[in-house]
Amino acid sequence: MPTKSMSETKPNRGDRKALDDIVERMAEPGFAANHPRAATKRPTGAHVNPEILALSQPRSRYVRQWRRHARHCQDCSNIFRYLGISLN
Repeated sequence: MPTKSMSETKPNRGDRKALDDIVERMAEPGFAANHPRAATKRPTGAHVNPEILALSQPRSRYVRQWRRHARHCQDCSNIFRYLGISLN
């Protein structure tokens, strides 16, 4: 027994497209450019502030709080290394 696609089983409501129609279009070259995926993380949230870190002493409370996070976050660890602050 052949299976029906979503576009065959449910009528479209207005401009809405069935999932099967969208998946078929994903292979088109311009589709990804016109419909980019949402960012996986916020651009500024939950990362160390380089300006404050540059002005802070290596043993300051700010540095100690962000050091553990920087051990697991590549972006923050690069900032620590660039400023010459140890992650240990």
